Amino acid sequence: MMRRPKGRGRRGFTLLEIMLAVGIGVVFMGGAAVFLSSTGGDRDLELARKLLEEKAGQAREKALSTGRAQRVVLGGGSVDGSAFPNGVEMMIVTPLDRSKGRSGWKTPEDYQWLFTGGGLVEPVRVLLKHNENEEQFSFSALTGESMTEAREKR
Repeated sequence: MMRRPKGRGRRGFTLLEIMLAVGIGVVFMGGAAVFLSSTGGDRDLELARKLLEEKAGQAREKALSTGRAQRVVLGGGSVDGSAFPNGVEMMIVTPLDRSKGRSGWKTPEDYQWLFTGGGLVEPVRVLLKHNENEEQFSFSALTGESMTEAREKR
């Protein structure tokens, strides 16, 4: 024969405990959604940077193999005709800008980025923007590789 405890039995959770647990879960899920949505722009910036690095690498390799200068066309939202993802915008500072004492960012309009037949790369500084997210980097003149820069205040 089974014995029952006297008074109310404490098997399971009360409605208040369940509601509290669900409420805490909702708060955590809301925080996770905010975190994931704020890093979405970072993924777009990463894809845009990879596209730019890929086009630069291809132009440098072709310049080295043929011994002839190559050019990559930079636009505000594209590189060599390939558009950046989801509204990523690009701004640059060129060596000509620096030689004239201008260090401010400008949106390129079909800028011809030069890769020499000897493999040297015109050292361009790049700022990619997507909503509130930004990434700033430059390209080495000798290796053509990109290097992340610290953000400068504008």
